[in-house]
This record gives sequence, structure tokens and C-alpha cells, in this order.
Amino acid sequence: MLTVVSDDQRRARLLRMSEVTVIGIGCELDRLFAGQRASLPMPGPPGRDDLRDLFDAFSGPLRSGEAVIVVVGDWLPEETMRSVHTVHSLLQTDRVAVHVTALPPLAASVLAALAAALAPFAPSAGALASALERIGDELTVLAWAGSVARLQHPSVSILHHARSLLPGSSFGVGLQPEPFVLPVTRGGQEMPLVASEHPLELLVAPSENADLSWILELVAPALGGVPVRELPPTMHGPEWWGTSRLVEAVGVPSSLEWLAEMTLSGTPVPCAWCGEPIYSPPCPFCGDMAPPEPRRRSAYTAAALAAATHPVGTSHVHSPQAFADVDRRAEP
Repeated sequence: MLTVVSDDQRRARLLRMSEVTVIGIGCELDRLFAGQRASLPMPGPPGRDDLRDLFDAFSGPLRSGEAVIVVVGDWLPEETMRSVHTVHSLLQTDRVAVHVTALPPLAASVLAALAAALAPFAPSAGALASALERIGDELTVLAWAGSVARLQHPSVSILHHARSLLPGSSFGVGLQPEPFVLPVTRGGQEMPLVASEHPLELLVAPSENADLSWILELVAPALGGVPVRELPPTMHGPEWWGTSRLVEAVGVPSSLEWLAEMTLSGTPVPCAWCGEPIYSPPCPFCGDMAPPEPRRRSAYTAAALAAATHPVGTSHVHSPQAFADVDRRAEP
């Protein structure tokens, strides 16, 4: 007897395959898009006294049958990673994937929130976890900094170190797609940025004494006149960038469909040990190595893309018309 599977059943099956909770340690954003499933941010690095809270955060989704993806900044104290590994060991599960990112604080927060937003597009939790590096690579990461004397990434010249000592000095810093450090001058300057070919939104997190002029007058136009959304300053930003005069900025693709096409378009391969469908070894859940396979468009991803909608966030926007254009493109 032939069993006919309806479109609703197929969509429900796809969603069950990617049921996942994303926890961002050192992260401060829960969502970027209206209507998306939220990540669970834990801004302060958990210490030994916070093991119970960390255990509860991990175990709750596991009891509900979900996988857990943990995004952790590599700039957090070593005790943080020890706490994460301790809780992981206590749970005795292969349904927790830990992704350590070198992205600075705002970008790491964006990565965790994007992972949660992309979960319905992913063919499996393992595919989503193994695509996190690719997702992070699609971000444009910049900052306006009052000083680069303590900046470690990218490398800073001796001249720029010396210039940091001058009163009123400031710098434009880029990490992705290309690293650069440029002194901010009154007459403006040519930006080593190109206009985005896909819808982009620029998230900025300025400190209290920061200057947004470089972002609004140079960066946003150089990226194609993208809308700018202002967020509160991050807890860990000043330490990562080495200055309290700071504006962290992250260019985020505002089309989840486009981002899913770029990062989740391969065919997952079952892990040889735990069977979780992943894009590339090692398995983010059990750590086992799976044989590589050429990436190609996944039927699961194609169906998920057809079933999903395209919500876009509408927080504080400096360029309402540009962001309204993105909203209109998002309408079904």
C-alpha cells in the first residue's frame, strides 16, 4: 500500500530534523529577525559557581528531545571552557555541539542569533553546527576605535600605535572580509569596502563616548547605502578591541533564504559514529571523522527554503527607506 505524505507532514518532518537550541556564551543577542526562534544568550562568562545554571541551560532542551549548539568566544577566560566541558561530560550525551569562535563580541552574538534563525532551513542539527564557520564568514566585521594601542587583531603598525597617543585620534578597523586599520581623518578617505550584492543590514553597538560619523557617513554608503540598526554596547567589546571609545559594527545578510543558499546548500553525510548528518568532518557532536563528499544542493534544504518565510527585524533604523525596501522584498 502506497503512503502519501502531505506537504504539511513533509515540512513538519524537516523541522523535527533541525530541532535545536543555540546557546551563546559571552553573547548578548537572542534574535535578529522578527518571528525567528530565539537563541539563549549568556553574556557573563560562567565560572565554577555558575555550573548549575549552565547545566540547566544545556539539559532543558535535551530533555525536550532537542540538540544543543553552544557558541563560545575564544576570548573568554579559560575557566569558561572548563565549565562548558565539565557540564558536557556530566550530561553524558552526544547531542551537544560546542563551537569556539574567534569573532569579536558583537559578531559572535550575531553568529549565535543567526544560527538559531537558520535552524528551520537546516537539514539537521549537525549540518547547522558544521556550517557555523561558513555562516560567520558571511559577516562583515568592522569597528570605529578611539585607540589601537592594545588592538591585537588585525596587526597594527608602529605608526598607528604612536598615533593612538595623540588626543582626539580615532581609527577605522576592519576584520572581514579584508583586514585593515585606517586613521580617521576629517577630509574623509577611500574605504577598502565594496557594495554588497545581497541585502545587508549594519548592526552597530556604540559605547557612550563613541562617534558614529565614520559608520554612518563612510561605511554604510561604501557598503551600498545599507540600513543601520543601533544596539546597546557589548559587555566584552572594550576588552577585545582594547579601548572604551568604541563602535562595534557587523554587516548581516538580511535575507535568510540567501544566507541558507550560501551556507546550507550541501548534501549532509551521516557521521560514521553517531549517524548525525553533517557537512564535513569532524562531527560537531561526537567528534568522529566522516569521509568527505562533494557539496551539492540538498533536497531537504530546497524543501525547507520553499516552506520558510523571510522575516526581517525592525529595531532602531537610521535609514528607514532602505530598510523598508528590504521588508518589501521579504513579502511573500
